[in-house]
Amino acid sequence: MIPRGKLDISFFALLRGMGYCFSEILGIKDSKNTKTEDHQLYTLSVRTGLDLILTSLDFEPGAEILVTNVNIPDMFSILTAHQLVSIPLAVNKHSLEISTEQMAASIRPSTKAILITHLFGATMNTEAIVKLAKEHGLIVLEDCAQAFNGLYAGHPLSDVVMYSFGLIKTNTSLTGTMLRFNNPSLYHNVVLLNDQLPIQSPKLYLKKLFKALAIKVITLRWIFSMLYVFARASNRDFDDVLAGFTKGFPGADVMKKIRYRPCQANLKLMARRIDHFPVDSTQKRRELALSILSNVPDEMKIGRLNLHHTYWVIAIESQNREQLIKDLRAQGCDATAKASSLVKMESAAAFDKDELDLDKLVYLPIDKATRKKLHSIHMFSF
Repeated sequence: MIPRGKLDISFFALLRGMGYCFSEILGIKDSKNTKTEDHQLYTLSVRTGLDLILTSLDFEPGAEILVTNVNIPDMFSILTAHQLVSIPLAVNKHSLEISTEQMAASIRPSTKAILITHLFGATMNTEAIVKLAKEHGLIVLEDCAQAFNGLYAGHPLSDVVMYSFGLIKTNTSLTGTMLRFNNPSLYHNVVLLNDQLPIQSPKLYLKKLFKALAIKVITLRWIFSMLYVFARASNRDFDDVLAGFTKGFPGADVMKKIRYRPCQANLKLMARRIDHFPVDSTQKRRELALSILSNVPDEMKIGRLNLHHTYWVIAIESQNREQLIKDLRAQGCDATAKASSLVKMESAAAFDKDELDLDKLVYLPIDKATRKKLHSIHMFSF
């Protein structure tokens, strides 16, 4: 069975992180301090960063925030926790971009900011979006949790650009986020707020490292195949079995769980991995993804018109997705409809006839063998 995804971190890097944890737990001081560039800040997660930013901005209750209408549920929940109203903007399935026409029609006197979310490894062309936002005095936040490629720095007029290095992200450090600010006063305030947060225990981070080590072992192909057979034999949903391993902040009360700073071990591993990230790796991933998609009809390819798509995941649209998943799994390819925790906030009225529909998506493993598996599937399954 071809695993749907593997953690983007080596066994050696995990062992290095464990060494950092043991040093911190034992109180061994390191002469090297973790430093970031000017106007950059490391936080526990993108969720933490958004919470700190909104706390600093202190918008009045009921203020409206324009949002890309597809994101993880926690991001929408954080806006609600700050008593803000999310105004959804539709994502086009071909370009993975939002419409400036819909954005312009949605701006009102109560609109204070826009949260742009780059999906699936693609980045939007933000020039017209940011220009419109600044004409109306809006704060611009870019959520690049799924789009880190080592090169994209965000629009120079965006107030904050957020990159995630969570468990399943590109260049993961298991937890951690880098915030890049183009707004000096906002940066200063967020740093002060972050410094007031308690530091998460290195023992908890060490636990995450061991969990990641277990996932690395489980996603070895022969072990993954055995796990799949076991799940089927015990009548358990395979997606549910895997979900418990990869959820970033499981359980309720997310706000309480995100209000921490990363421990020093987390900071050191994250900084090292960012500094040593091979920027050509995402281009290689793109080339592999395009090779896999060569056997897929154009109308099924999500983001095919986006010129900056690096395919953090390969998502395709299917009118018959359950059958397609069944056929691919029968061929030994772990396709799924549940590779992502994304949700969609529905607009009051449909704006884009080609709007992204999460209920039709199938996620494919990024593996050379996937192309051959797709080629063997009858077209009616698509």
